[in-house]
Amino acid sequence: MKKVIMAMLILFMGITVSAQELQKASIKGTARLFSDKDDITSVIQLIPEGSTVEVIKPDSLYSLVRFGNLEGYVKSDRLGALLPVAVAAVAPADQPVDAAQSQQPQVAVEPAGKPVDRYDALVAKYGDDIGKRLYQHKVWKGVTADMAIDSWGKPKQINRMFVDQSVDEEWIYSKKYLYFRDNILIEWGPVK
Repeated sequence: MKKVIMAMLILFMGITVSAQELQKASIKGTARLFSDKDDITSVIQLIPEGSTVEVIKPDSLYSLVRFGNLEGYVKSDRLGALLPVAVAAVAPADQPVDAAQSQQPQVAVEPAGKPVDRYDALVAKYGDDIGKRLYQHKVWKGVTADMAIDSWGKPKQINRMFVDQSVDEEWIYSKKYLYFRDNILIEWGPVK
């Protein structure tokens, strides 16, 4: 019985300490929320620019955050300045929103807590024409590296070369490759 009480006390103290250390940050640009920081094809949801996230564990590359009721990783360079949050200031998710707050970008989550579908997120991010083509897994010359990831997902391998003042990258997928110069697609084809 003493062990159970001690374990509960330690757990409660750990939750209290971690809740007090939560910080909030706003998102710069649209950010992808990943379930796994080592697999950039594990996108859970796109977070709109200006949205606020709770930073659970900051890191120099990928930070663990909470967005609504979802937890995952975002690139740390997409986070604005971190502001400490008091535990009492964290509002419950079901609290009514006043008119001033409704002007802010809304969370792209359906009532059941499921992310908005991929098509709607891509159209919101890139517009109708480009969003539709990326949704159909199409790429073309001039596509940025971010657009290629949104279209095809994470490559199996990236070969990076520094040529003069530019950076060339060859992204290898299972049967095809993409070739970027300074994050712009210039060539693609079948893997030989």
